[in-house]
Amino acid sequence: MKITPAHFLLGLALFWPAGAHADDALNCDEPQTTADMNQCADIAFDKADKELNALWPKLKEWAAQSDQESGENDGYYAKTLLASQRAWLAYRDAECVAAGLPMHGGTGEGPLMGGCRASLTEERVKDLRGLLPE
Repeated sequence: MKITPAHFLLGLALFWPAGAHADDALNCDEPQTTADMNQCADIAFDKADKELNALWPKLKEWAAQSDQESGENDGYYAKTLLASQRAWLAYRDAECVAAGLPMHGGTGEGPLMGGCRASLTEERVKDLRGLLPE
């Protein structure tokens, strides 16, 4: 997945409602400086990461229950879920370093990487929610 500067700004727009900030406050709808872009990317990532962390106990419970119901004595569901998450974290981190390559060494590298982390984490939350019964 290639994250371009346009994708980064679009991703930020998806995470922040319009008009939610005071005139002198940080405006993530239209960040004006690299520092603002970095801060907005960090805020978006923190939000997605909190959602992921809130979802994790539910996933662990689902995996444990699935192991019990299936008769898997070795914790197959729980082990598989944990291995998947660890692999995904490594993927996300490497992918987002690569997303910053078009601006490597420049001030735009951080916002590209941060926007990537936020976007991929939000996608992961959606994917993991799909594992849980409705």
